[in-house]
Amino acid sequence: MKHLFSLLFLSVFIVACGGPEGQEVTAGEAIEEGTEVVKSEASTQYLVDPTASKIMWEGTKVIGGGHTGEIPVENGQIIVTNEGQRIVGGQFAMDLRKMTNTDMPADEGGDKLIGHLKAPDFFDVAKYPMATFDLKSVQPKEGEEYTHELMGNLTLKGIAKSVKIPATVTFADGKLMAKTPKFTIDRNEWGISYNNSTFDLAKDRIISDEIGLQIDLVANED
Repeated sequence: MKHLFSLLFLSVFIVACGGPEGQEVTAGEAIEEGTEVVKSEASTQYLVDPTASKIMWEGTKVIGGGHTGEIPVENGQIIVTNEGQRIVGGQFAMDLRKMTNTDMPADEGGDKLIGHLKAPDFFDVAKYPMATFDLKSVQPKEGEEYTHELMGNLTLKGIAKSVKIPATVTFADGKLMAKTPKFTIDRNEWGISYNNSTFDLAKDRIISDEIGLQIDLVANED
């Protein structure tokens, strides 16, 4: 009975603990059809600037603590209609091999953490070095805290899932800038199942199912 009570208390405590900050983004089946990314006379191509773009990540433990870092954007393109500056497609890639930790010095746990994240039971970067996001549709949103809703396929570990992400999109001086608020995804949807078991509680190694992300994308008119 005492053992059962302990398990029930543990379950309630785990549910009560929060994950990373941000809006929960639900994953769905990959979108098979969508706008083809083709440059035509009626559209303009914006090339993603890797030096000005980045992805911020956040991971937390179920019981206290967490870490933050960045994933560099490797390349990409956004297709925009010449009339009305409407985004009709695009894609960009993220280099998981170059992910960094921003809350710990490398020799004080930062390198060890990144090593864990790159391991086969997490992102498995040796086999899946790149993650991608393929835009399938972009809908303007009026009267919201953001200007657009981005729908597309996020691919991690070779698994593509559709997600819908709010973003603020602006155009200025030949640049396209798209920035999302903080949002979270469930890592299990992409087969990232490292240390899911409550049996590791004694080792204080249980990590939240949610991964926090924030996208800051800058692209220049080609």
